[in-house]
Amino acid sequence: MAADPDFPDDLDPAPSTRRGRAGVPHAEVTIALRAHVAADELARTAFRRLRQPPEENEFRRISEEANRAAGLYDQKGWLTDPSAYHPDPPPLHEPQLRPSRAAGMAVDRLKFPSAWTPPAGVPGRKRWLQYQANAVGRATVLRHLDRPRHWVVCIHGTGMGRDADLRSFRARRLFIEFGCNVVLPILPLHGPRRPPRGSGVQFPTLDVLDNAHGLAQAAWDVRRILSWIRSQEPLGVGVMGVSLGGYVAALVAGLEPEPLQCALPIIPATDFPALFLQQSPPELRERMAPFLDASTLVHSVVSPLKFDPITPHSARAIAGGLADKLIDPVDQVAPLWEHWGRPRILWFPGGHVGHLVRRDLHTFVDETLESTGLTAG
Repeated sequence: MAADPDFPDDLDPAPSTRRGRAGVPHAEVTIALRAHVAADELARTAFRRLRQPPEENEFRRISEEANRAAGLYDQKGWLTDPSAYHPDPPPLHEPQLRPSRAAGMAVDRLKFPSAWTPPAGVPGRKRWLQYQANAVGRATVLRHLDRPRHWVVCIHGTGMGRDADLRSFRARRLFIEFGCNVVLPILPLHGPRRPPRGSGVQFPTLDVLDNAHGLAQAAWDVRRILSWIRSQEPLGVGVMGVSLGGYVAALVAGLEPEPLQCALPIIPATDFPALFLQQSPPELRERMAPFLDASTLVHSVVSPLKFDPITPHSARAIAGGLADKLIDPVDQVAPLWEHWGRPRILWFPGGHVGHLVRRDLHTFVDETLESTGLTAG
């Protein structure tokens, strides 16, 4: 059988192939699989059109900041001990909760001062602090008020942070059928935390320091929310996330001093410098070359691959798409699987965009929550 240019390794599951060496299984190329690839390619094209690359002067600034930050991070010892970059956030007491409705359900809109700031002296700090809407942490909450419950934190992907997230995570099922309380944090520079339209500010971004700051603040904000959940006497707490949210879920699991009852990254990114390089056209890769090494060093302090979760191996699970053209299963998902000691994983024969309609993925999520006890009581 001739090799398929989209799946050069999938048609040869031998251990010597790229996928075989990473432990990523063979995926049969079917009409359905090609449809997933087509959907991902459309999404990739749309992202490239909507997210214009920085101007030349911006590239020079990004390069200068990244290289300066890499030297500073080395001096501070954060490259050898990334945990030193992440102080424990203060507990979240009495956040503002406003009744509202979303996706046909009664919800609470949670607000709190994020209180995260880039460390003093770090390049890009002043710019980050000017994103005023981003200084307010936000989440949507579904709560049972009758008795203590299990809680599930669902972390959205890039470009989300809207009420549609409740349907994406099947929050109604988690809340009503499983009886869990559900929290959907809104990540930095998403939803109502976005800068004014036309500013060009976004996250994730090729701007190295903005991207690293966004990841650090995302983990901080979720951890503050976890502290509030734990003050509610929960029966247990689980965290899952999709894509960018999978990255944040894995990072939070690595930073938290208390074990989670479940940690479930779904199609997670784990290496943004490599991801940006892979998803960029040749001319853009050339412009990234002067700061690529520095970007890798800067991102290492916010990488989930640098932290060992205290959450038990049996409470960890991962899902990856074998036809994912946005988050490569070999370069992005498999390294986290290896780092976490190869916990239970679903390699589903689908892509990134199509994960929303995968019944096998829905079943895997349900079974993971049930097996870790999050649906009991």
